[in-house]
Amino acid sequence: MKVIEKYIFVFDPNKCVGCGACAVACMNENGYQSQDRWRNIHSTNPAHHPFLPLHYLSLACNHCDDAPCLKNCPAKAYCRDERTGAVIHTAEKCIGCKYCTWACPYDAPKYNAYKGIVEKCTFCNHRLTEGEKPACAHLCPTGALEFKLHAFSREEVCASSPVPVDVGSHFKQAELRREEGPEVDAELFKELESKPFQRSQQKITAASEWPLVIFSLIVSSLVAIEWLQLIDNENLIGKVFFLIAGGLSALFSTLHLGQKGRAWRSLLHVQHSWLSREILFFALFMGAVFMDWFIHPLPAVIPGLMGMGLLLSIDMLYAIAMWRWPLKIHSAQTVLIATSLFFLVKLMPIIFWAIVAVRLILLLIHQYRMPNQSLLLVSLRVGSLLMTAIGLFLGVDLVWLLTAFIVGEIIDRIGFYNQLKVPDVSEEIQLN
Repeated sequence: MKVIEKYIFVFDPNKCVGCGACAVACMNENGYQSQDRWRNIHSTNPAHHPFLPLHYLSLACNHCDDAPCLKNCPAKAYCRDERTGAVIHTAEKCIGCKYCTWACPYDAPKYNAYKGIVEKCTFCNHRLTEGEKPACAHLCPTGALEFKLHAFSREEVCASSPVPVDVGSHFKQAELRREEGPEVDAELFKELESKPFQRSQQKITAASEWPLVIFSLIVSSLVAIEWLQLIDNENLIGKVFFLIAGGLSALFSTLHLGQKGRAWRSLLHVQHSWLSREILFFALFMGAVFMDWFIHPLPAVIPGLMGMGLLLSIDMLYAIAMWRWPLKIHSAQTVLIATSLFFLVKLMPIIFWAIVAVRLILLLIHQYRMPNQSLLLVSLRVGSLLMTAIGLFLGVDLVWLLTAFIVGEIIDRIGFYNQLKVPDVSEEIQLN
């Protein structure tokens, strides 16, 4: 167990009274913050129920050693100050893709819809360089939030973290002296109603990320069409529609960006960010298809491999939002969509049925373990898969098979985004 000594936040829930002074200090020091503040106070008893224990957790950016925001940002909007260890976000480089808000397990980066960029805690880096504590720790009236040089191991910090993800966070939480609620006379609270508790909204939903739903469905279809070699050199109309569909999918993919004019920056972090790799493979795939059709014929394997790289990149970029999933694969992943379409159009029933069986199993597992989809949508999705599989067996016309298939894929992809819930830290401390 390697022990290192660094400046970290040390939080003692036994001392915190939930006064919010740390959050106010952060705003006074760093200026106006949008409705979603950089430092938040989470409660184990948000409904204020008199018979349940009440503890608080003050949390902001922990400036992790393996910071997921820095590693996954496609625009290289993050950097680290090697003197202080602070992970700094540069607003002028941010494209507003919100990918870092998916990646961070502590919910530290905050998307400012008014500015179209992400903002976050700066570690009060300007104070650290002058030998001062961050404002939040400096002004905590009870001493619950400290900032000090502390000898710790990553295992020790991870064990005390409210979110069980080892990213080398600079945050350690003291153990509670008492976890049970107080002894109270129930008669005193007979007339008291608990406050309603509303969970925070999901960061990823099909409604909020509809451009990505459309992009992923179009791209999956285009890759399958290329694999099938359905468009030959004589089919100019097919080529034009293919390229228009590719251009529209690229346009849709930029609609969810807060800073669309900086979209070119999404290619800057190919060595680490799956989002950058997705954009690169999309360009390579469309470029290979265009070259094959209009400049010089290419071996079919080249655009085919570029297409597979694109689908894998799309699926991998969502892996950061699946860390709580019991099974980190979904029936609506783009590789499964494209391969299903390929074998359906090829009229290869045995392989298609095998893929359908796998996808049905995945769908039912996710519905059982994470039942946050409506039974109606799940039933429609199961029905579309079965109708397509049975229709292929009965020799139904391909047009009707494709219609049932496409409707089912749209439903499944919508369900996929709705299940990609980024856990709120408030929910985590309820569970722990």
